[in-house]
Amino acid sequence: MPEAERREQLLAACFAVARRDGLDAVTARAVAVEAGASPGLVFFHFGSMDALLAAMMTSLLDGALDAAVTPALAALAPHDRLREMVRVELEGIPEQREAVELLLAAWFVGRELRGLISDALEGYRRVFEPVCAEAAGGDGRALAAVVVALVQGAAFTAVRDPAAFDAAAVDAALALLP
Repeated sequence: MPEAERREQLLAACFAVARRDGLDAVTARAVAVEAGASPGLVFFHFGSMDALLAAMMTSLLDGALDAAVTPALAALAPHDRLREMVRVELEGIPEQREAVELLLAAWFVGRELRGLISDALEGYRRVFEPVCAEAAGGDGRALAAVVVALVQGAAFTAVRDPAAFDAAAVDAALALLP
């Protein structure tokens, strides 16, 4: 199997083990068994378990924190653009529940993963900042921080109590925005 393909296979196996059994269960052996490979290949492709977990988190963060101002959103008035961006993020939470759960668990695993998550959340906030600045008519940093906190809180609620997070919760959250 080509190296890039094997690396992706091992990364997918890492995700599978983490989702199914939790981050504590992610070992070179468990990942190798899941991938149908030898534990030595995990170290060959990633160098260490820390590097494997970092690669998994980077991949997870790229998919989970991917807010963007699309051309359709850019055409909306500032307040409508902000509300629609938040709606898209909130409505996407249920399908990302497992990813959010892994991110929450990873926060406590170690400084390296916490740093990756923190950097990704900062980038996520920066996506909202110019939209919030337009909607607020000034500096958008404070509003962007509140918007991200709202989305993070909703994500945590979806992990903690999935039944409590539904369309009504999305509408209630949007009612808080200008």
